[in-house]
Amino acid sequence: MDVFDKLALDARRYEQARVPRSGSFVFTLGDVLQMLGRNAILEMKAVGGNGPTRTMRPDPVRKMKVSLLDDGITAIHSGAGDEYHVFRTAPSGDLSKVRIVALSTTGEKVGEVRMLIGRRTYDHYFKDDPLIEQLRNSAQ
Repeated sequence: MDVFDKLALDARRYEQARVPRSGSFVFTLGDVLQMLGRNAILEMKAVGGNGPTRTMRPDPVRKMKVSLLDDGITAIHSGAGDEYHVFRTAPSGDLSKVRIVALSTTGEKVGEVRMLIGRRTYDHYFKDDPLIEQLRNSAQ
């Protein structure tokens, strides 16, 4: 991301997203995963919750992607009745910022996930599957 894209993205304001099927501002875990499932997470930080705060980025060499559920939601999740509020900026090019705020059943803020998302590219995948290649080599 170059300097101009970063400045344009930082100047964008967050807008609260609605659940597409109901129009509500309150998301369930399934709604959050369904809404953001087709995007590539380029950077993610979980704030609050029980664990330490750390920034996660995909590994371009090992082709390890950042998982919203494993790396983000689990750090801020407190129980089955959690509610989520999703805030998203308008895209600048292919990139957009997203904030997911988790609230417990009592309405207290449990934590927040901040992400930089974009379109999925072939850089996030192996050209050939290394496991299948290894099986082929061992069979010969």
